[in-house]
Amino acid sequence: MDKEHVFFENYAKHWDRDRKESREVLSEFLRLMALKPGAAVLDAGCGTGVFLPYLADAVGSDGTVEGFDYSQQMIDVAKEKFSSLPNVAFTTGDVLKYHFEGQRYDAVCCLNFYPHIADHSRDVIRRLYDAIAPGGMLVIMHDMSRKAVNAIHGGAPILPPVDILGEKLISAGFSVTVAMDTESFYFIKAVKDAAADDFVYDDDPSPASVSKPGKGHHHHHAETKRVMNRLSRISGHIEAIKRMVEEERDCSDVLVQLAAVHSAIAGVSRVILKDHIDHCIVDAIRDDDEAAVENLKKAINTFVK
Repeated sequence: MDKEHVFFENYAKHWDRDRKESREVLSEFLRLMALKPGAAVLDAGCGTGVFLPYLADAVGSDGTVEGFDYSQQMIDVAKEKFSSLPNVAFTTGDVLKYHFEGQRYDAVCCLNFYPHIADHSRDVIRRLYDAIAPGGMLVIMHDMSRKAVNAIHGGAPILPPVDILGEKLISAGFSVTVAMDTESFYFIKAVKDAAADDFVYDDDPSPASVSKPGKGHHHHHAETKRVMNRLSRISGHIEAIKRMVEEERDCSDVLVQLAAVHSAIAGVSRVILKDHIDHCIVDAIRDDDEAAVENLKKAINTFVK
């Protein structure tokens, strides 16, 4: 066990005494999640199970809730409190190693969990993405402010602003539909595309190579699949923002989503520019295509403005 694991094993029996839940905030989280009756939910990093009864009530008798944590002592406390709930089960496992059934869950929620997987967040998000059914959601939330979370962890920015975490979720294949960073809580809801069963991650080790004829040489776009994946997600995110505007959602929420799209567009621009330099310009220089080099200069000038 690492030090953090040992800490939670030893502290489990006293956790509820020292870490009081906010019923108001947890109820708001449930409202924002908008779970449907009959849903299958994974509470990843459930700890002593503070959110389990809320989830169990929301999905009803036809739904299922699975409390998941790598601390056996935390799971044992959760079982003592909530094993009587007929639609709740418990699993002990490491989210980085556990084999989740593919497309199993309609929702995965991470309450007060992100800082404990921050160093491996990309891998965790990827694994959870695979476990979520198309159209399902991943929710990352804290029942206190981001500033308070980071203060608990020594003041380091271990919990990033919602636009930064939102961009990471977008790059993993999600569309961010709610992002709130308030003085009372932190909440991001990301939805997996209903037709996302063929999604390819940005760092697919074997991206498609597409060659198109140019005047003096062939342009080898090695990152075409990666770029198309990102553009598809950006398009879906913009559609979600349009719905937010139509529903007259709070302007601050809309601006957060627009900032995430802006970051995503900048990211895909960098991919295209790097691909152009690494392949097209190398070919142009080899083929003595001065026009292509001049076009690169113009593209860079436009990009950096």
